[in-house]
Amino acid sequence: MSERKEAVLKDKTPFCPQSLKSSFKDSSKEGLPSLEKDIYFIIKKESQSFYKKPNLSLKPKRQLPKVTARDLLLLELLESYGVLSTQQIRALIFKDINTRTVLRRLRILKQRGFIYSSEGLPNGSLAWVLSKKSAKLFKHDIETKAINKSCLQHDVAVSGIRIQLERLNIVKSWTAEHVLRKELISSFGREESYRNYQTSISLIPDGLFTTNDNHGGMKAIALELELCLKAKHRYKKIFSKYKEKKNISFVWYVVLNKSFGELLSKLWDKYALYGWGKCNFAYSTLKEVFREDFKLPEGRKARYRNGEEELE
Repeated sequence: MSERKEAVLKDKTPFCPQSLKSSFKDSSKEGLPSLEKDIYFIIKKESQSFYKKPNLSLKPKRQLPKVTARDLLLLELLESYGVLSTQQIRALIFKDINTRTVLRRLRILKQRGFIYSSEGLPNGSLAWVLSKKSAKLFKHDIETKAINKSCLQHDVAVSGIRIQLERLNIVKSWTAEHVLRKELISSFGREESYRNYQTSISLIPDGLFTTNDNHGGMKAIALELELCLKAKHRYKKIFSKYKEKKNISFVWYVVLNKSFGELLSKLWDKYALYGWGKCNFAYSTLKEVFREDFKLPEGRKARYRNGEEELE
């Protein structure tokens, strides 16, 4: 046995891969016995695997919740209504379910990018609208409504009126304002002037729906929810345009109180008296609309007022 081998065997220092590695380098000319080489490579391999980081890719990935049939129904409702509050969504498709559970599901759909929410309602609840990503689920070009916080309470109230009319089986079909706007924009060609376009969009109602008439047919009604009074010149333009409509039976204003409705009625008599169309006028208060025995009013023609005074 060589002197170097005897020194290695007599050495009482702990055995480690580094010592083998140095001895392996030093004895590269002589060469180590095959048994010592095997021990060195085994220890080296085990030490490397000990400090090796775990493969995180082997861990199961967290799967996102699947889109359920109820979720698809919710997205279809938002496409049709445009905007809905949390309580309206709960009343339509989450009946007898806790509001916290409803909000949890809505937040999941929001995290996945199908819907988004906005604050601004008086009671502190959220309003929800559809996102453009939802078009991939429907596989067709859908029209999404943009949230305007200054009109949020108005838009949610329009959805509430529609829900009430559908619950009472008054509405047969409904076209929302954002859908009417899209149809109007698509109807204008490049040759149309911007002025004509601006004149047309000033007459888009908050909703256009059909209902049964007294003769077994159908009639179209334009809904206008009026929460605050506009300037008189704006009513003059709006009423004169409505009076020109042939396919609308009457424009129905929903207002806060009767005094507001009577004022609009007088303005209609003043500005729509000489129009040649068939569109008439009617109004109801919000309190009347949400009664259980509510019925649509009958539209009336503009009445000639003798000695019409200037309306404030």
